[in-house]
Amino acid sequence: MLCCVSFNLKAQALYISSGKNSTRLDFKSTNGTAENLDFRKGLGSNLEMGYQYNLRNNLFVYAIGLSYNELNAAASNYATNYTWETKYIGIINKISYNVSGTKAHCSFGLDIDTFINIGFNTATLLSGSQFVDNYYYDLTKNEEFSGVLLQPFIGLSAQYLVSRNFRLHIGYNFSKTFSIFNKAAEKTSFHTNQFQFGLQVSLSR
Repeated sequence: MLCCVSFNLKAQALYISSGKNSTRLDFKSTNGTAENLDFRKGLGSNLEMGYQYNLRNNLFVYAIGLSYNELNAAASNYATNYTWETKYIGIINKISYNVSGTKAHCSFGLDIDTFINIGFNTATLLSGSQFVDNYYYDLTKNEEFSGVLLQPFIGLSAQYLVSRNFRLHIGYNFSKTFSIFNKAAEKTSFHTNQFQFGLQVSLSR
């Protein structure tokens, strides 16, 4: 926080984005049962909203916000089908580097900025369920899924300037989500490809 205060803020904005998550579960068991499972990706929704500001040189943008992610996955073997449906809510921190440097004017006369994004999301389980064939299990008390989860990510995004105070953006992130305090012998993590589309409203006059 002290480091951020030392910069001169040049632009501030509110943003909101939503999209889809494509998630694959990575499960490490102690008895080798995971080796017999065929893991498949599952689809879920994501939502993010927050506040961002440009740093002094306008090449970096810091953002903090609230996130909602559905991380769903499936697996099966010769006898059993498994599905996981989880919903996480958290706080996201990220910093973006403007690859364009300044607004890039493409051949169509559009103002587009391109960014490389890195950050992390700290989340907790809102609700979760596991289905083994027709049997239901509540995951809210399961140590592998509950507690505090850390989700570091890296991605790319682009912003299109619609007007002075209004931008549209589209982005892609790849992340790995794992439990920080899980002391169980079995370990579970999520590998997620995230696609987002949203808008940004500038607070500058």
